[in-house]
Amino acid sequence: MKTLAVMNEKGGVGKTNIVAHAGWYFAEQFRTLTIDLDQQANLTTTLGAHVSRTSSVDLFSEVTKVEPVGPLTVARSTRELLGIEGVDRAVIETFRDSLASMADDYDICIIDTPPALTNRTFGALLAADAVIAPIGMNDYSLQGVAELLRAIKGVAKYYNRPEPRFLGLLPSIFDRKSRRERDLFESLAEQLGQILFPGIVAKRDVYSRSAGEGQPVWNMKGAAARDAGNEIRGVFETVAAKMELGA
Repeated sequence: MKTLAVMNEKGGVGKTNIVAHAGWYFAEQFRTLTIDLDQQANLTTTLGAHVSRTSSVDLFSEVTKVEPVGPLTVARSTRELLGIEGVDRAVIETFRDSLASMADDYDICIIDTPPALTNRTFGALLAADAVIAPIGMNDYSLQGVAELLRAIKGVAKYYNRPEPRFLGLLPSIFDRKSRRERDLFESLAEQLGQILFPGIVAKRDVYSRSAGEGQPVWNMKGAAARDAGNEIRGVFETVAAKMELGA
């Protein structure tokens, strides 16, 4: 099983939309597990048709498996996740060991993380083979990038493991009509081009409808849904190639 952590210390950058669509996309070909580590439980709601009986907090308390419910399985979020913070950091290793115990049960695991550097985030980093960071085209969203990159290196060094592969900064909810956002994107590409993901997820109303209807945009009708589907599927094709899925 290969594990992808989707994270940014800033909220409101489209992490859950990306994880939900990643779950739908990869479940077309692979046994797919998604883990909702955000107490807001938006991913659990969106993927409600695929929720298992196991909650994600259980993965921190003792080595626990999430039993598959089909091609796509969700370890659901509960408010008890907040209790993971402030306890002994041994829970970070327990989470890693829980995922390791499912190595033969799934082909890919995608983790939706909370918008903070917490025990839950560190657990995701310790378990991850790869990390992708959705970013909004605003100054506040970009401020946490350096801290995230430091966290990736810090967790790897502390636990004496190889660094997960950083797939890049993924411009998300990018408003192409905004001159300011286009300027920020061009500036970002110039300054951080080497860590910019080769793709974007544009700001589109159809993504909100997708979450409400519990289905991927490519299953919805209309030109906007078709364009969004082509766009976001292209992102995951690149992710699959970078993670050597199926290799």
